[in-house]
Amino acid sequence: MNTLRDEINEVISSENIEGLTFLRMNDWQWIMEKLADSFLSHGKKSLDRIWLWDSIKEPYTSYQPDDGIEDLNSLLSQSGAYWFIASDEDGKYWVLEGTGKAIVSVLSETRYFEYYITNKEISWLICENHHGVMVLKGFIESERENA
Repeated sequence: MNTLRDEINEVISSENIEGLTFLRMNDWQWIMEKLADSFLSHGKKSLDRIWLWDSIKEPYTSYQPDDGIEDLNSLLSQSGAYWFIASDEDGKYWVLEGTGKAIVSVLSETRYFEYYITNKEISWLICENHHGVMVLKGFIESERENA
């Protein structure tokens, strides 16, 4: 049985997507810890939960878009660099570094899964959960070029 990581790797390869790479565990642990301390109500303890989105500190904005990929595409810069956290159904998190274009491309070609995206400074957070609800935390100004 393929993992979410396998599926993402297959899409990256088959679609020739450039600009998206998995981080090694020693390289991504600090990202998850900083994300938890910055955005989650129980800090690092929240990382034991399957769904991080239900621990996001108030205030935040949430809504159900008609097309989450389209909304995400309008928020991210095509060439901007981001941390992309793909959430497997069993609570396993896969952390990748990638451009807005690469992240949107992968999401467009894979099965639906929960994900989190933050900028390199980890000053804001975007999530789309398994209910199709977008959750925005922090000041997220559209990073699209010429927006």
